[in-house]
Amino acid sequence: MNIKAVNLSKHYKKKDSPDVEVLKNINLEIKSGEKVAFTGPSGAGKSTLIHILGLMDRPTSGKVFVDAKDCFLSNDDYLCSMRKENIGFVFQFHYLLSDFTVLENVLLPAWKDREEKLKKAEDILGKVGLSHRKNHFPNELSGGEQQRAALARALINDPKIIFADEPTGNLDRATGAEIEKLLFESSAERNATLVLVTHNESLAAKSDRIIKMTDGHIETK
Repeated sequence: MNIKAVNLSKHYKKKDSPDVEVLKNINLEIKSGEKVAFTGPSGAGKSTLIHILGLMDRPTSGKVFVDAKDCFLSNDDYLCSMRKENIGFVFQFHYLLSDFTVLENVLLPAWKDREEKLKKAEDILGKVGLSHRKNHFPNELSGGEQQRAALARALINDPKIIFADEPTGNLDRATGAEIEKLLFESSAERNATLVLVTHNESLAAKSDRIIKMTDGHIETK
């Protein structure tokens, strides 16, 4: 899916002080199937930007088009449906539910159809090397296994766009390399657009394009 941002800005209001400008008039386009990495210092607005591009947060002003549809003209139900059906998220922290098994966590985005999706969830767990852990709970997994489970959860609905926000930030080098490999393989297999936020130069270098951000602006497209 193609993503386009037009004059995108995000301000946060603070009581008794000026608004905090996090994004300032962002214009960019990410083509369907493209692998893009956002880099830049902490506080540059990278995570805020992908949260808006991923329809998790609304901008203060500006537009986001996904396949030419102006998404924020629609209500929250539409945005929720878009995220569920077309978008997968992987964050720096795995956000697995502690009372659910690995298999149940993977099935969460498809919970209403979990019986029909069971075989698919097991297949995805096999691809990320967690078949033997499917009935374990998150606290029984290593950090790398938790992140692989989070990736499997993001893939259960065959997303057309995958957002990954510092997906290897909490991992050692070897484990991080495994997650990087799985991310790129999974997106290539689905011909999905992959949007990364990372401080890892080697990870960013694997993308088709690096977009550097500073102080809420885009330096390079």
